[in-house]
Formats: sequence, C-alpha cells, structure tokens
Amino acid sequence: MPKWAVLLIRRALIRSELYPVSGKKSAAAAQTAGFAPSSISTLLVEGDNRPGLGHAIAKAVGDAGINMSFVMAQVVGRRYSAVFGFENEADASKAATLIKRATARGKK
Repeated sequence: MPKWAVLLIRRALIRSELYPVSGKKSAAAAQTAGFAPSSISTLLVEGDNRPGLGHAIAKAVGDAGINMSFVMAQVVGRRYSAVFGFENEADASKAATLIKRATARGKK
C-alpha cells in the first residue's frame, strides 16, 4: 500500500500526509494534487480500544528490539486507529505480526 507525503513552503515548512492511498485512480489523484510517495515504512492499525492496549503494543515491539520512528494514534468512541512508522520494511513486517498478537482478544 503506497504512502504519500508532500511538502508545502509558505513562510514555514509544513508537511502534509495522506494515508493510505491504494489503487491507480487514487494514486493518480494524489499525484495530481502534488503528493509523492514516501519512503517511510508504515502500518495502519485499527480496532476496538481497551485499557492497556497501547502499552501492550509498545512492549511487544520494543521487546523485539524494533525501533518505531513515529506513532500517531487516536480513539473515537470505542475504536482506535494508529499509524506506526518504522526504519525499514523488515521491521514493519516483523512488527505487524507482533501487533496482531498484542491486539488479539483476551491478551493484556
């Protein structure tokens, strides 16, 4: 799934991101709007929120020695969404497996 980012300069440097972009039509529209693919490996994670979930995810990834470049997360109602950035695709792939285990029902 491609990731897109654009830099806009106007008295200050502003970075805008659009994620996820999939399909030829969406990718073409993003390019027309001035967005370009980003080299940052990312995962979009969504699901039901519960106490301790963020800790469980961070612990699983950290205990595996994987460095997160960034995390952006939000909770709306009972649902969460988070975007995790990693240094490379191998780390993102390994983290995806760990995050799936950490977010599985019954795990704390």
